[in-house]
Amino acid sequence: MHGEVDHNQGTLPIQTERFYLALKGHGARVRYVTLPYESHRYASRETLLHVAAEFVTWFDRYVKGAGPRATTATGKRAMRECGSG
Repeated sequence: MHGEVDHNQGTLPIQTERFYLALKGHGARVRYVTLPYESHRYASRETLLHVAAEFVTWFDRYVKGAGPRATTATGKRAMRECGSG
């Protein structure tokens, strides 16, 4: 998510677009949402409601409704080395 008129030097919209395209190019499941008339800090009520709805949808899809994650032998070994699992 990114405000269309964000002029913060550290988070220009072009950087977010490039990051999105790079992730998508590597096969990641991504979504890029631009927020019209918004800068770095979102201000309008409609935008804040939109952002909240995007977060709820994401959590419902990828956290709440997500099934168990498949683990590999390598993943289990790495978890043991870290002291968990």
